[in-house]
Amino acid sequence: MGKEERLLKLRAIALRCTECALYATRTRLVFGEGSPDALVMFIGEGPGREEDETGRPFVGRSGKLLRDMCEAIGITEDYRYIANIVKDRPPKNRDPEKEEIASCIKFLRKQIEIIQPKLLVLLGKTAIKGICPEYKKESVENLRAMTKNPGAITFEDIPVIVTYHPSALLRASWRKVGAKDDFKFLQDIFNSLKF
Repeated sequence: MGKEERLLKLRAIALRCTECALYATRTRLVFGEGSPDALVMFIGEGPGREEDETGRPFVGRSGKLLRDMCEAIGITEDYRYIANIVKDRPPKNRDPEKEEIASCIKFLRKQIEIIQPKLLVLLGKTAIKGICPEYKKESVENLRAMTKNPGAITFEDIPVIVTYHPSALLRASWRKVGAKDDFKFLQDIFNSLKF
């Protein structure tokens, strides 16, 4: 069975999940999208209103910014997969709670196992809590610096890079300088992965 078929089967299982209360208020499951052979996997926190309406991750203003930043450094749709820590929208776009992350993270872990990306990019604090909970007390700034040392943080032997969530860039433009630096570093790593 190929990766695409395995992801479709996993999506069907996630669609039936009732382990936390988020499923009861969703419009659509936001499973993830991109290439099943992605070299880079971007992980956010959870769907917002527009994502809940469309069933697609990162389609609002934050999503446009993320996709534009990816395209600018050559990480096109053929090379990326975008997912979230939780698959259903938390009410009023609040951060996912610990129990919600705990019940949903198994789907993301399985997506990573199926896709086998060469690099994980964690977008903000919630992504860190879900994928690298041992670092949840570290600031995003410290983790950004740490992950500039290849292999400093890994998940299942996959190198991890931490950067700001795109919504944080929209709220505080001073972070854009750091994000530009992060994406320049990401571009260098990505270019080395392609060959």
